[in-house]
Amino acid sequence: MTACTSREKNVSSENQPKKDFDVQVEQMIDRNLDRAPSLIDSLEDQHLLPEYKANYYRGQIHYKLGQELTAELYYKRALASNELMQERPTIYYFVSDQLSTILTVKGDQDGAVKVATEAYSVVRNDTTQEGNYWSAILLHDIGYSQMQLGHYSEAEKNFTKAWNTLKKLAQDKPAFDNLYTWARITYNIIDAYTSTEQFAEAEKWLPQADEAISRMASSPDCPTSTAEEFTAGLNTHKALVYVKTGRKREANKAYQRFIGTNYSKTSSGLIEHSEYLELAERWEDLANLTPKVDSVVQSWKIPLSLYYLKSYLTSYLKAYLKSGRKEQALQIAERIVDSVDSIYDYERQHNAAELAIMYETQEKEKQIAEQQSMLKNQRFITAFIGILLILISLIIIGLLRLRNAKQLAEKNKELEQKNKELTQANARAEESSRMKTDFIQQISHEIRTPLNILSGFTQVLTTPDIELGSEERKDINKRITINTKRITELVNKMIELSDIHSKTTIERNDKVTIVQIAAQAVESSDLQHDNHLLFNLEFDQADDKIIRTNAVSASRALALLLNNANKFTQKGSVELRITLDREAQKVTYAVTDTGIGVPAYESERIFEEFFQLDNYYEGTGIGLSVARSIVRRLGGDIRLDTSYQGGARFIMTLPDET
Repeated sequence: MTACTSREKNVSSENQPKKDFDVQVEQMIDRNLDRAPSLIDSLEDQHLLPEYKANYYRGQIHYKLGQELTAELYYKRALASNELMQERPTIYYFVSDQLSTILTVKGDQDGAVKVATEAYSVVRNDTTQEGNYWSAILLHDIGYSQMQLGHYSEAEKNFTKAWNTLKKLAQDKPAFDNLYTWARITYNIIDAYTSTEQFAEAEKWLPQADEAISRMASSPDCPTSTAEEFTAGLNTHKALVYVKTGRKREANKAYQRFIGTNYSKTSSGLIEHSEYLELAERWEDLANLTPKVDSVVQSWKIPLSLYYLKSYLTSYLKAYLKSGRKEQALQIAERIVDSVDSIYDYERQHNAAELAIMYETQEKEKQIAEQQSMLKNQRFITAFIGILLILISLIIIGLLRLRNAKQLAEKNKELEQKNKELTQANARAEESSRMKTDFIQQISHEIRTPLNILSGFTQVLTTPDIELGSEERKDINKRITINTKRITELVNKMIELSDIHSKTTIERNDKVTIVQIAAQAVESSDLQHDNHLLFNLEFDQADDKIIRTNAVSASRALALLLNNANKFTQKGSVELRITLDREAQKVTYAVTDTGIGVPAYESERIFEEFFQLDNYYEGTGIGLSVARSIVRRLGGDIRLDTSYQGGARFIMTLPDET
């Protein structure tokens, strides 16, 4: 998703005149981004630039430098109070649009909807052309995030309303800004549908995209590079839609039109090219393009974060693995390992900065509420005292003393309670920090072990004149496959960890039998191939029973339970039993092992991320947390059966929907 408006220089063109320091800062940002921060700091120190406006300008600078996560923090600070909205509404809408875009790309769809909705609730009452303009942009922001959350019908309504509004504005006033925004929003709508794999719906919007982009490109004020960028980008989306709808010949024509442009050779064009190849599953071509993309991304100096891992490194690893280039995949895996500590430090600092913003906002709101409350009480007390002094001043003094004493006692009681809560919160924070540190150390160990194995075998296979028998090569290939899978599993767990607290419902559009889910989970866990365990699968009803769920997610959660049972059962058996409760309309998967067991008092804590009951056993401490998060988002649940004493028994339930 790309920011919707080209009005970066015009957002401050409201009726109120700009002050000299505003002009100084904006001119410096246009001329020299490196010197602009020092000018902003100087003006803020002299109290010539208020804090909220200084943070707006800092956010602009970092956004222009491609440092979106840092821009996010400053934009949040700028919006922490309502001062920006009161003084410069257009800038308030602009910042809300930029912040919503950053959060959407980052994956925080709920946060993006919240920011855009708050701004839209203000601007929708403005019936001027400027108000209609920003209403359409913010409606588009809301719709884009709704698409990512799976709310397709609501998104369609918002997209249609935004598109019609901007088309009318472009027809009434065909200035380049209006034409550009109309084209950009149409492009983003197509992108929203393709990124959520709604290819049939995306195809319906292609004529609107052609109309808007061709109108913009025909404007005499439209730069040639801008026209080419939009036209080339639209061709990648056309190619993707045609591939996914079975029209390969048309798809190839659109793709050839894209790669024949100068835009496809630019930094932005390379990124768009790689995104197309990944969605189109052209792994060999993507692997060939990856070194160029990596070079571009590294030149941007993006901080190492989970966003960087998910957006780039994971894509590189997938491209090399899918194309069979194990040596390059190993190199990317090593980069992931080497960046684990840096990612942890950056995420910790970024989260701490976000918490600081939340704390500052809450404190300001609290101060305002206290001031308003004090003012109201003072007026009441003044009137009350004025009347009662005429009647009997001694009684008033006594009542005031009694009331003050009572209030003081209540305040002391509240203070004691706050101190108690603070002590408990500090203890939880220290424990959480310790567990996260252990997790990082464990992840580093878990990844380095298979990497060392892969590195050793790579050296063996690349040694000149070495002769290996067929059995030896078969064994080496088996070990490489196992350890590559192990690294991929760890990376998947790290990515799943970022969604562990998500409340977003997982789409349940697959119709599968309840036994198919179990079979896929067993195959994924490799439990049947472990010779030290006896594994048994039982079901007592309707093995051909079909339910509607998300097959991949359901089998993934069940596989995590099976892996957990395998890990904590050194000798004995693991049993998977499937039952169908028609009355309660649910399917139950019971995973029972004869391992070390779980004390009843730890039955909930074992589902907390990073918690490990016994540090003697290897693992990351997030498997059960991820499993429960997935199942709850599927409408079911996972719990520990505390009545079972022979080891551990986990009960996973899914709704019986057809």
